[in-house]
Amino acid sequence: MYLEHADEERILVLAPRGRDAQVIEQVLGRDGVHCTICVDYPAMLQEINVPAGAALIAEEALHGADMAPLADWLSRQASWSDFPFVVLVSQRAAQAGTAARSVLKSLGNVVLLERPVNAETLRSAVASALRARRRQYQARSDLQKRIGSEERLYIALQAGRLGTWELILANRAFYASRTCKENFGREENSGFDYADLVAAIHPQDRERQLRAVRNAVDTLSDFNVEYRIFWPDGSLHWMHVQGKVSCDAHGQATKLVGVSQDVTERRESEWRLRESQEALLHLNATLESRIEERTAELAQANDRLMREMTERERAQMALVQTQKMEALGHLTSGISHDFNNLLSVIQGNAELVHLVSTDERLQQMATTIRKAAEQGAKLTGQLLAFSRGQRLDLKAIDLNMALEGVKDLLAASLGSGIRIQFELEPGIPHVKADLNQIELAVLNLAINAKDAMRDGGTVIIRTSVHPAPADLASGRDYAVISLIDTGEGINPEIIAKVFDPFFTTKPLGKGTGLGLSQVYGIAQQSGGTVKIKSEVGVGTTVEIWLPFAECGEAAGSPPRGDIGVGSESKRARILVVEDDPQVRQFIVECLEILGYQVVQADHAQAGLDKLESARPDLLITDFLMPGMTGAELIGQARKKIPGLPAIIATGYADMRAIDEVIDTDMILRKPFQLNDLAYKVQHALTAEIPT
Repeated sequence: MYLEHADEERILVLAPRGRDAQVIEQVLGRDGVHCTICVDYPAMLQEINVPAGAALIAEEALHGADMAPLADWLSRQASWSDFPFVVLVSQRAAQAGTAARSVLKSLGNVVLLERPVNAETLRSAVASALRARRRQYQARSDLQKRIGSEERLYIALQAGRLGTWELILANRAFYASRTCKENFGREENSGFDYADLVAAIHPQDRERQLRAVRNAVDTLSDFNVEYRIFWPDGSLHWMHVQGKVSCDAHGQATKLVGVSQDVTERRESEWRLRESQEALLHLNATLESRIEERTAELAQANDRLMREMTERERAQMALVQTQKMEALGHLTSGISHDFNNLLSVIQGNAELVHLVSTDERLQQMATTIRKAAEQGAKLTGQLLAFSRGQRLDLKAIDLNMALEGVKDLLAASLGSGIRIQFELEPGIPHVKADLNQIELAVLNLAINAKDAMRDGGTVIIRTSVHPAPADLASGRDYAVISLIDTGEGINPEIIAKVFDPFFTTKPLGKGTGLGLSQVYGIAQQSGGTVKIKSEVGVGTTVEIWLPFAECGEAAGSPPRGDIGVGSESKRARILVVEDDPQVRQFIVECLEILGYQVVQADHAQAGLDKLESARPDLLITDFLMPGMTGAELIGQARKKIPGLPAIIATGYADMRAIDEVIDTDMILRKPFQLNDLAYKVQHALTAEIPT
């Protein structure tokens, strides 16, 4: 919690006799509680006007005191505040039931502790009072946020010139904001009912608007419509109106609420843009013949120049591509950590919005954001694997299902001139591979096949099972993905070089020579190989050989289920160490939603410092942090708490360093979703960790 003042949790101590105040300060100080000693009752009245967490008062300090000022202060508290008091009473006063008891009751939020009081009871009572005060501070913060949200909404509506309106269906009572009236050309104080609104609509658009309203009421759905209106001065405007139905407890429509916006300028801009586009098309039609003539002349000159430069550029190409690969490796590994942190925040918060929001439109937006972030994460993973910056995530996958999943992507990439034919052998066991990289490999091969079939053709994607080839003498069967094209084929003299980095048979500037090299690397890291067969004028077949997953090996992704918000607390304490504040906040919020107790630290040393006081059941840490990596932090933490379960959340890391401290099942790859985090935490808390 962020407090407005540093002293908002201090304890005011009013115990004027002997050394009571000093003893109390020493006892509470062991728990890190800051105390302010008040020498007498008037001094306490002064201090209570400064932010404080609670007051601890000895009963005798109130004897004969004028309670009116204190009662007045209490009555003037803000709505969120109920200042707590802990009062130490003697047995004689507790039994007497005299005027002193009435004085104590007048304080309101009071805890009475009967003397003699042991230290643990005192510390517990003060801790309870501070917890109650913190909840009050949280209520204050929530109230301020709500007020701020309402102000921002009003500012947004004003900035967008959005007018709000409400239509009561029972009696057609219509309420419009000042901006809504202005959008219809009315003054703020002028009368404007639903009949006026309908009358203002252009006759040709009126039935469409009424039909949209009726459909919304009948189907309990939202409506979104644009129509023309006439202002009282006769000018024509375009109005964009959005609304939704509000229902009673029985599901019956009771009213429509929504916003209106004058979009006349936008409509006029669109009309002007269409005129400009038509003029441009006409100009292009006249320029096309001249451009073609000039292009032909330039092409002839360029051909002569290119023939002279080809040999020299081919010699330089390998060096340039090598430099590109080195730069790509540095770039992807250097930015992947920060990029995956950004994707974690975007994807995670979109999922939280989808989880807690009841607005269907917001949920759809959150789903769109989450899918885009997942595509970004997939792209990052592919780049890292391509530059050898990340070890493949080998898991058991259904090969046929994986290929079914890339059908649409292949169709979009190859275009209408290429026919794609799938021949998938049913019942193939799961293979051990990285799903993203297998998809990337198939896509690379398909694009190569398209380039080899300049006049169109057929690509066949086939799955089958074969015994291990000679270069994979494992004695086991392998799953084989065959990609067959009807293209030009490859000359036998160069077929042995096609898997070399930067080797390409494509024209200069049309290829990098990295596609087949990448496919070969993916297959090798998966425990398999790649084979190629080709005949000039007939076509080419490329085979990716992949090993089967071990019996009982976990499938590609953990089981996912809906995570219930507000479920019973799991009572486990988790220490989160993450140097990026936005990622740390997202992880903490997710864990709290899942019901865990969370302690957080912004760097590794701070996490170590909190180990003894927090005594966590689980440590979740980032890998790349200043001063100490997550792997080093886990090693140091287990020296203090042997067998402490740990999870490393990372988008890119030195896997050898991680393997030394945790199992690969305890790696949470960024960006992740709430279900991924829940599964990993559950698994970590129940797994046996060797001490």
